[in-house]
Amino acid sequence: MFFINSTKFMLINSMMIGVIISICSNNWISLWIGMEISMLSFIPLMMSSKITSSQSMIQYFIIQSLASTMFLYSIITMLIGVNMMMNEMLMVISMLIKIGIAPFHNWVLIVIESIEYFVMIFLLTVMKLPPLTAMYQISSSMLMTPMMISFIMSSISSLNQSSLRKMLGFSSIYNMTLIISSISTMKISLIFMLIYSTNMIFLIMTIESMKINFINQFVFNEFTLWVKMNLWINMLSMAGFPPLMGFISKMIIIQKLISFNEILLVSLIMLTSLLILMFYTRLVFSSMMISNTFKKWTLNFNKPFHFIMISNLFITFSLLAMNCML
Repeated sequence: MFFINSTKFMLINSMMIGVIISICSNNWISLWIGMEISMLSFIPLMMSSKITSSQSMIQYFIIQSLASTMFLYSIITMLIGVNMMMNEMLMVISMLIKIGIAPFHNWVLIVIESIEYFVMIFLLTVMKLPPLTAMYQISSSMLMTPMMISFIMSSISSLNQSSLRKMLGFSSIYNMTLIISSISTMKISLIFMLIYSTNMIFLIMTIESMKINFINQFVFNEFTLWVKMNLWINMLSMAGFPPLMGFISKMIIIQKLISFNEILLVSLIMLTSLLILMFYTRLVFSSMMISNTFKKWTLNFNKPFHFIMISNLFITFSLLAMNCML
């Protein structure tokens, strides 16, 4: 359980201030400053967790610092006016690293394995807003190849996972790629981000309350049917199952891409959505097939009947053993 104290409250406030500065900035330098403030406030928030390893925290700091350095270098060279094509490429790569989509997604899977679920909510939702704002300002045409790689990698890799944390990581990679595919229309991206963040928060809160970290733990649990129905609906919404909110937001993006005549990207989204839906459906079946588990020997047998049954079995096996010996 995450208890709010004065230190964590101050860190969350400063992190949100950095996010707001990045969103409301009107120049590249202030956008970079806002991202740095939010990053430097998020790292001590990771340290406050008892399960966070120093290795994952240092990896997060190194990756984010590298991306910020690339972004600042591209800003400086752009202001000088040298090699604009290379500047755009550096900006896009640095923001893709910060967002954490393929092929720059490995740091996300490493970091989320050793942080609390409450901190993971900020990492997968709030911390993605400044890079997405920068991507909207860049409006680059170099995003088709990273988006296709990310759709394929996240959907196929999620099928071979047993950890729920990595499942949430691959789901975040897939949904962030959907947002980037419609980043030219900020209204649609904000709607999708709001629906995705709501589903992610409810799903993480449900998983945290169930104390589950791996898929096979869904089978051996003693939770009520109401809790499992809540988990079931959240997972189907994350997978984009109709008529839930995840399906509606995904259909809005597909409709917009069709209006842009992005037929190849729409076909890839539909095919990979089936893989994501299959993965979430497997989780749903694992949690819903067995409504309750109990030990068979705790059943309240009638004692005389129980004694007679054991006696008959003992006599039967004794007669069989005697026949074999003869």
